[in-house]
Amino acid sequence: MEGKIIAIVNNKGGVGKTTLSVNLAHALANRKREVLLVDTDSQCNATTLLVDHDFINDSLYEILSDDDAPTVNNAIYPTDYQRLDCLVNVEDTAALEYDLSKELPKNYMILRNRLRDHAINKYDYTIIDCPPNLGFFVINALFCADFVIVPILCGSAFSLEGLSKAINLINEIKQTGNPNLKFLRLLINAVDKRTAMTKIVIDQLIKNFDKEKIFSTQIGTSATFQQAEYQRKSVLRFAPRGPGAKAYRALAKEV
Repeated sequence: MEGKIIAIVNNKGGVGKTTLSVNLAHALANRKREVLLVDTDSQCNATTLLVDHDFINDSLYEILSDDDAPTVNNAIYPTDYQRLDCLVNVEDTAALEYDLSKELPKNYMILRNRLRDHAINKYDYTIIDCPPNLGFFVINALFCADFVIVPILCGSAFSLEGLSKAINLINEIKQTGNPNLKFLRLLINAVDKRTAMTKIVIDQLIKNFDKEKIFSTQIGTSATFQQAEYQRKSVLRFAPRGPGAKAYRALAKEV
């Protein structure tokens, strides 16, 4: 069976895309799946959490910048988590967007052409952590992916705006070049059931979306996520018995 590629997308920053990417990837690996995390965000937060920068040679930069680039496997590094690898990124990748955008729409397929076959043949799941926009690298991820998860920051109206734009882009790419792309589900993130805004956002999502398009698992708000990232660990390793780890294990089961 071919592996599946899942892009994590939202136009807005601060909605928990990298936290979702890293912890979902680790939770899937814990379920004895072979998992690859692809860092397409030039802030490189996922890379920093998973791989020591001192040992990085090739990265996404080399894969995208050169027609004679090394094989994609050269930019993939093992992590401290069993069955979880990371295709790393460096900050310089941001500078590629201008040059690569000179040859559109051809270069919208560059990530798909250089990554997809390797990913689906070697890994059960590939998670693509995307930057907080709907630009070149996100479009590349969507042309490469099978599914999209959109995280929503509960309590933020701006996060809902990002949701609408992301879904419109998913539908456009489905029509123009990746007909197999599917919007998987929304993930409601940073849930604090004590606040009125949380109830308003959840009610609004349920009103506007089929219940089957929203994960039943919700990720609660917790300082543990920031503490885990400060220690450069997934929440499953930092606090394996805590509610955050429990939620991500449930999410992996749903996925």
